[in-house]
Amino acid sequence: MSISDLRTETGISAAWADSAYADVSEESKAILLETATVHVLESAELIPLSSTCTGTAGLVIDGLLRVYVTSGQRQVTLQYATTGQEFGIPQLKPGTSNQGLTAGGKALIDTSVVMFSPSTLAMQMERDRTVQDAVIRGLMHAHHLSVSLLAENVLAPLRQRVARHLLDMAVKDGKHVVVPVTVQDLADATGSVREVVTRLLKTMRDNDLIRREAGRLVLQDMRRLHAVATGPADDHLL
Repeated sequence: MSISDLRTETGISAAWADSAYADVSEESKAILLETATVHVLESAELIPLSSTCTGTAGLVIDGLLRVYVTSGQRQVTLQYATTGQEFGIPQLKPGTSNQGLTAGGKALIDTSVVMFSPSTLAMQMERDRTVQDAVIRGLMHAHHLSVSLLAENVLAPLRQRVARHLLDMAVKDGKHVVVPVTVQDLADATGSVREVVTRLLKTMRDNDLIRREAGRLVLQDMRRLHAVATGPADDHLL
């Protein structure tokens, strides 16, 4: 879908102003958007990626996107990106250090994203210092998030990781704060398996941190969930 079709409706200008691309020159902004595409994703839909793509960079116009790496049946989260946040999906070329790894992006709720043309972005980086600065800022932000999430998935107790991901994926729905994902989504996000996460969620429900309603998880006690997420995980919090 072209940018011109959704420029007003999706709030691209507002999302751009909140992102690392906010200070890009008007000329480069116009060039980047002219060759970009908009994808409107339903909840749980994957970002379409070309097999020949050399990596993808984009901006979330509205919604919540999860960027991940898959190896076999296991996944690990690299980044969550919400409205006005930039994201990148790397191309993991075959090699001894990443054999069998693939990267992707998945909408956790209905989400709109603008995807830049890799060749246009590379060209403007060579020509315009403001684009270089924007990409560097975006990479630094994404690197910080991915290192934090990877370290957490390796070092933190599972209940701390699950609580963190519940808070990261939560959205406001009327009077409630909900997490519109499946148990499998949570297992993938935390590098665990469905059965183990199911048992942990039952413990959280028994302790009134969350409840299940209409196929969604409703967060009931944000303060205690935050305490669990930031650790150390004390037994009395669960």
